[in-house]
Amino acid sequence: MSRFSLFSGVLLSAAILYAQAPAVKTVRDGVYSGAQAARGEMAFDMNCAKCHEGADVDGPPLKGEPFIDRWREDSLVSLFTFIRTKMPQDSPGKLSESTYLDLLAYLLQTNGNPAGPVELTTASLPTTLLVGRDGPKPLPTNALVRLVGCLTPGAGNTWTVARAAEPERTREGEQTTPEELKSAAAKPLGAKTFRLQNLTELQPAINPEGWKGHKVQAKGVLIRQANNDRINVISLMTVAPDCGP
Repeated sequence: MSRFSLFSGVLLSAAILYAQAPAVKTVRDGVYSGAQAARGEMAFDMNCAKCHEGADVDGPPLKGEPFIDRWREDSLVSLFTFIRTKMPQDSPGKLSESTYLDLLAYLLQTNGNPAGPVELTTASLPTTLLVGRDGPKPLPTNALVRLVGCLTPGAGNTWTVARAAEPERTREGEQTTPEELKSAAAKPLGAKTFRLQNLTELQPAINPEGWKGHKVQAKGVLIRQANNDRINVISLMTVAPDCGP
C-alpha cells in the first residue's frame, strides 16, 4: 500500500477499534531494582566499557543530556531493542535477554533515575517512558517525530498541520504500520500548528489540495523555532477525510 494512499472507510471506525493504552510510568518511578543495576554494572564493565568509557573510545557516552535527548519521550522498548540487537559492536545480540535488561537498568541508574522494589522486565518496557530528570518535556529540535492534525493551507503556498497535539517520538520515518494508522485516526486533536516543509520533494508526489481538511499523519524531522515550529516531512498520510467538529 502506498504511503500516500487515501484510506477507505475502514479507518473511520478506528476510534472504536483502537484499545486504550495501559497506564504509563516513567523511569523516575523506580522501575528497576538496585540489585539488577549492580548486575548490569558488571556486565557493562565486561562488554561495553571498552567502547563507551575513557578518553580514546569509539562509542558515544551513555550518560548525560545528549544520550537522554536521543531516547527521551519514548518507551524503553526502543532503547532496549537497540541495545539487544546492536550491542556489543563486536558481537551484537550475544548476551542473554536478562543481561540486556540488567544493562538497561544500569544505564538508568547512571543517568540519575532512582531504583525501586521490582526488577525491570520485558513486559514493563512498553509502558515505561524514558524521560530526563525534570520529567516529561516537549521533544527537542532534530527529533524524528510523528504528528497528527488537520492539513490546512498556510501563508503563500505553504501547508500546515493545524489543531495538532504535541509531536510524538518515532524511530521510522518512511514506513507506517496499520496500528499506527489506527492510533492516528483515534488520536485527539490539539491546539498547535506546525508548518510542513519540502512537500514538493516527496516521492511519489502528492497533491495537498486533495487532502485539504483531512486528518493526516506526518512523519519527519522536528525543527523548533519561536512561533514557527516546522516538520521536514518524510512521509504524509491521510487517516480520515475530515477533522470532525
